[in-house]
Formats: sequence, structure tokens, C-alpha cells
Amino acid sequence: AKVQYCKMSNGELMPTVAQYLREGAKYPHLKMVFEIKTHKNNERNAKVVDQVVRLVRELGVQSQVEYISGNYSICKEVLRLDPTAMVQLVGGGKKPADVFKDGIRGIDYNYKKLYDEDILSAHELGMTVNVWTLNTVASMMEFMNKGVDLITTDEAELGMSVVGRDFVSY
Repeated sequence: AKVQYCKMSNGELMPTVAQYLREGAKYPHLKMVFEIKTHKNNERNAKVVDQVVRLVRELGVQSQVEYISGNYSICKEVLRLDPTAMVQLVGGGKKPADVFKDGIRGIDYNYKKLYDEDILSAHELGMTVNVWTLNTVASMMEFMNKGVDLITTDEAELGMSVVGRDFVSY
């Protein structure tokens, strides 16, 4: 079968969701962060979530996929379809305890909206804390010292030199 790609406006080829998941499946230690964006209405959101969760299950990569979304309803729908899924809320503004009660096990907040008390509260609940987007050594060190679990950056090589290990860059 011919491999299909999505062609971006700049001419670059981007793999399909299935290709992304199949490639990641080749590396069982790899965690794939899958962001589900908000669509034009709730019906479309639910359809996309259903398709994604079904594909992840069909390809047998549930243990490798972690879902993130800035849409609270999408986060809850993923968990309705797969109660074992690791889901993180993107953005900020919600207290960790409030999202934890709905089964969301991580926060993925912009550095301007991630407060020390949120990091402490999330960790007390056993939640994962991700911060984005840190592109300087100083900002990475600041949030590492605050105890975040994950850093999102546009500067992967710089980040690896700071933390001394590989991590994901979005």
C-alpha cells in the first residue's frame, strides 16, 4: 500500500496519525504525547476523540500514549472511553485538585500560569506537572528547581544539555 502523508502549507510532509503511532510503537520505551485540539463543536470533538482512542487501542499502544488537551470536555471524554488513559489538561487556571477529581492525572501549564502551589498540590495528589514553553537555560533551571516533571521546549538540544537526559520537544 502506498504511504499517505498530509502535505503542509510549506510543502513539508507530515505523517498521518496512524503512521505516527505505528512508528512510535517500534520503540516500546517511548512515550507519545498526543494532543487533541478543540474542533468546531462538541459533536466533532467527541467524534475525533472516539477515532483517536479507538486507533490507539487497535494499534495496541495505550501504554505508550499520553493525551493532552486544552479542552476540559475532551479530557473527560478520553477518560470515559479509556479510564486507564493518562490525560493532562493543557493551559492553566484550574486547580490540580479540581481536575484530579475528574480523573485527569496531569497538568500541562504555560509557565506564566503555573504557580508554586499548583506544583506542590499536583505532586501531593500524585499528578504529573509539565510546563511550557521554556527556551532558555535560566527558565529551565528555574522550573526544574521548582520540581516540574516535564519541560516543553522549542530548543531540544539546549534542554538536553540542561537536564542531562533526553526529553520530548513539541
